[in-house]
Amino acid sequence: MAQKLEAKGGKGGNQWDDLLDHDNIAKIHVRGGHEGIQYVKFDYVKFDNLKIGQPKLGSIHGLSRKGFTQTFEIDPTSEYIVSVEGYYDESKGIIQALKFKTNKKTSDMIGYDENGLKFSLEVKGKAIVSFHGFADTNLNSLGAYFAPAPPTKFDYQGGSGAQLWDDGSNYNGVRKVSFSLDDTEIRQIRIEYDKSGLVEKREYGSNVGRQEEFVLDYPTEYIIYMEGTCDIVSDTSKNRVRSLMFKTSKGRTSPIFGKVAARKFVFESNGSALIGFHGRAAAAVDAIGAYFSPLILSAPAPPPPPAEKLQAKGGNGGNQWDDLADHDHVTKIYVQGGQEGIQYVKFDYVKNGQPQSGSVHGLLGRGFTQTFEIDPTNEHLVSVEGYYDESKGLVQGLKFKTNKKTSDMIGYDENGLKFSLEVNGKKIIGFHGYAQTYLNSLGAYFVTAPPTKFDYQGGSGAQLWDDGTNYNGVRKISFALDANEIRQIRIDYDKGGLIERREYGGNVGRQEEFVVDYPSEYIIYMEGTCDIVSDASKNRVRSLMFKTSKGRTSPIFGKVAARKFVFESNGSALIGFHGRAAAAVDAIGAYFSRFILPPSAETLQAKGGEGGDPWSDGVFNGVRNIYVGQGENGVSAVKFVYDKDSQVAEGNDHGKPTLLGYEEFKLEYPSEYITTVEGCFDKIFGSGGGVMTMLKFKTNKRTSPPFGLETTSNFVLGKEGYKIVGFHGTSSHELHQLGVYVMPI
Repeated sequence: MAQKLEAKGGKGGNQWDDLLDHDNIAKIHVRGGHEGIQYVKFDYVKFDNLKIGQPKLGSIHGLSRKGFTQTFEIDPTSEYIVSVEGYYDESKGIIQALKFKTNKKTSDMIGYDENGLKFSLEVKGKAIVSFHGFADTNLNSLGAYFAPAPPTKFDYQGGSGAQLWDDGSNYNGVRKVSFSLDDTEIRQIRIEYDKSGLVEKREYGSNVGRQEEFVLDYPTEYIIYMEGTCDIVSDTSKNRVRSLMFKTSKGRTSPIFGKVAARKFVFESNGSALIGFHGRAAAAVDAIGAYFSPLILSAPAPPPPPAEKLQAKGGNGGNQWDDLADHDHVTKIYVQGGQEGIQYVKFDYVKNGQPQSGSVHGLLGRGFTQTFEIDPTNEHLVSVEGYYDESKGLVQGLKFKTNKKTSDMIGYDENGLKFSLEVNGKKIIGFHGYAQTYLNSLGAYFVTAPPTKFDYQGGSGAQLWDDGTNYNGVRKISFALDANEIRQIRIDYDKGGLIERREYGGNVGRQEEFVVDYPSEYIIYMEGTCDIVSDASKNRVRSLMFKTSKGRTSPIFGKVAARKFVFESNGSALIGFHGRAAAAVDAIGAYFSRFILPPSAETLQAKGGEGGDPWSDGVFNGVRNIYVGQGENGVSAVKFVYDKDSQVAEGNDHGKPTLLGYEEFKLEYPSEYITTVEGCFDKIFGSGGGVMTMLKFKTNKRTSPPFGLETTSNFVLGKEGYKIVGFHGTSSHELHQLGVYVMPI
């Protein structure tokens, strides 16, 4: 769907329009004379299914006579026009000069701009695909059609040997670039990308030499310029990358990583940021290229929710104490027990990487002291179980459970009343309670628990891969197996109700699979073995086995070897894998996250115009915030922030936000909820099936202002006695349809 900017310049002339039956612009012809621009002519290209461009010569708009002609050529395979700057004489109604800017270069000013009125044609994040305007004997005015700008790919520079790699253009930006360097070349590059708020790591080359890095202040800072050199490395006789340097959107320039050589290259795309790398690598980085994409501001991230406080449980009495919730993790627990019960507790914490020693709550005396340590890098406290004597008002015994282990019962539980502190899907970051000469009662603060990462087990060779933690669960795992090892693993993940498949290794050997009854079943346990494969002399994964939340155990996939490993996190489900693979699966690790069974919800069909790609945020407990972005044709994008078991769950951008940004409708959650959505849609020129032009949200307390303009085609989404708990629909660079998930109030 193209966006049309009306013609700008002088008045008068006959209307002309090159329309939209092409994909890009290849060449611009401008003829100037004494009074101004006599004519313009645009040559276009249309790509077939094989991406082969077919030229389409344009028409002359204006009249040719004595003057000068200048041309500006564009490579339509990797270049596109992002803006036009012009000047016109208001009294004569004639354009005097034009200047064209692509993602890679800028033309000279064609004509003259003395005392003329300036105009520009530009839409942030979009490319010009066609022109229209008015002309007679001269060019009177000029307008343009804009479409979403594709990423710009810069071909790799350096040698043509070693293994090809390509991270693609599916990331939001770069968070950090790290290097291994020796005296002559770049031995390894490691990139940390941002993908919807999660970090994905990629590395290429050999981790040999000194270590250096360049950290971006993402998402407020991007790489906008990359410069490097390449040349023959004398001791290997290979052409390789010798140095790299970056500049950012905040005006910072990185150090030069490596040693500058003779052959220089530069990657820069006007108004764009670096979002991906590609190249060749083996023992070192032989070649490197890059992808740049236009910068577009996304919706503001919501503030983190406050910690959830569970009231103190146990006996009555004692003096109130509170360690508060201003720390990140619990690292060590001290409990002293005596004849009548727990004499005191003490908790050590960590905040921003700095240890914080807690106070003693109770009274030191004769008795036994036990400690329970927690590794804050990959472990967190999920629950406390306790017993108390109601008549004495004292806590008698305590037991602590993390995502990886459980303490012994500290104290005793004979004839005591049981209590527990636990919030599904959350971790404990602080304690409070009552104590005097003994501990009377205990409460806790909870925040959202992070996923648990288990480091990969197996060999350290082959290519690193990481699926991250952005999935809801695993639907199916498939394997290609031979007599000695796992040759390939294929994972079908669930992401908002849609299936995403990832595969690693070589698809050789017999095929086996394990299907999970998602979403009512999760993988909660993973066991494997690894060892040297004799014919390859490499340490690889030899077998894998899984257990589920329904008590099922999978077959053993592969052949059991000597070195066993187990991945299991209390109350958590497997949501992602990472590892190393090439011809086979060399190593494998996993991510586990606290799982909560989703509620059953009813789907109401999406309404609006045809077109766009389907999306679904899934089902939540409720909606906290709504963001609606406006564009030239209507609603350009929507974004929803939900509540999932008292934690904030931020949805993706659906559509493409413009420079206008988002308007926000904030609910007083949980007392306020959405009951209905009203919308309008219309067919816009060049949009195909139609786009959303207005949205309005009604809650149990009020109605939002209308976001956009009302049209004759309208709809209402909602069901009596139900509340909206999720959204789905279709979008491209605009919103086409919107549907909802509802649950009984």
